[in-house]
Amino acid sequence: MLNFGIVGLGRIGKVHLSNIQRYCTNAKVIAASPVKSKDKLFLKENGVEFHFDHYDQMIKEPKLDAIIIASPTAFHYEHILLAAKAGKHIFCEKPIDLNYEKVKTVSELVASAGIHFMLGFNRRFDPHIMQLKKAIKMGKAGTPRIIKITSRDPEPPPIDFIKNSGGLFLDMSIHDFDMARYLVEDEVVKVIANGSVFGDLEMQKYDDIDTAVITLIFQKGCMVQIDNSRYCSYGYDQRIEVFGEKGMLATQNVLEDKIITADKFGHHNSRAKYFFIERYSDSYRNELIDFVKTLQNKKAPNISAEDGLASLAIAIAAKKSLKENEPVNLS
Repeated sequence: MLNFGIVGLGRIGKVHLSNIQRYCTNAKVIAASPVKSKDKLFLKENGVEFHFDHYDQMIKEPKLDAIIIASPTAFHYEHILLAAKAGKHIFCEKPIDLNYEKVKTVSELVASAGIHFMLGFNRRFDPHIMQLKKAIKMGKAGTPRIIKITSRDPEPPPIDFIKNSGGLFLDMSIHDFDMARYLVEDEVVKVIANGSVFGDLEMQKYDDIDTAVITLIFQKGCMVQIDNSRYCSYGYDQRIEVFGEKGMLATQNVLEDKIITADKFGHHNSRAKYFFIERYSDSYRNELIDFVKTLQNKKAPNISAEDGLASLAIAIAAKKSLKENEPVNLS
């Protein structure tokens, strides 16, 4: 039995905690921090025994084998360092940090310490993406030449979140950068980004945008085009198309149900699932099952700190490309 502690009991932290308790038969969350009065009923219902006001208190608990880091991004770096120093294995929500040198430090630290570290790029574990990846590996479309990734949110986060998020490329697009690397199995050599503000939030004040188109050029020639928007009137738009010499593969939006209605106005589908918690509920469960499985079987985690470093480099290059209005080469 693996004993977990968790730091951060926001929306995603509670998802992770519930998934461990319900679906990981050989693991259990036994400790949480920081615990506020509003969290106590939730923790009681999920059988979490130890409550701590501060993370540095929890990390000293000798019964803990691993830590789930679901705290705000600004705390990830510090929380990772303390967990590694205490010899705890780590599952960390993305991103590790917004600073390249800090992420590089984490990558080197967990490798030298022998820590089982996995970064939460959950979309890799979505059943539809896993099927797409399998079809690519089987060569059903041939070698990928063009990949199109659409990722549009139904609405932007609050402006207080945007102030410290690092911007659209580092907060939102970074999932798509990781997905591109995962599907292509190659490294990016050139980034071209364009973007603007179309919505009602004053994102320019915080060096941010709400809409972008990014082109990634990979070493072996594959081209990936990503379009992002923080505003989407018809819901959470998540689609991928892979084009090769043999044909095309694609994933479509996951709808609220599979009922099709036909009437005098036409044929109608249900709406897409509203946002990431609903759309990627399976992937959040699967990634923690995978973390536990690889840890117990002493296998390398399927998403490493190096993956986080590579995606962050692409995000930084995209931001530079937008600012300077020219392509950026990654060395």
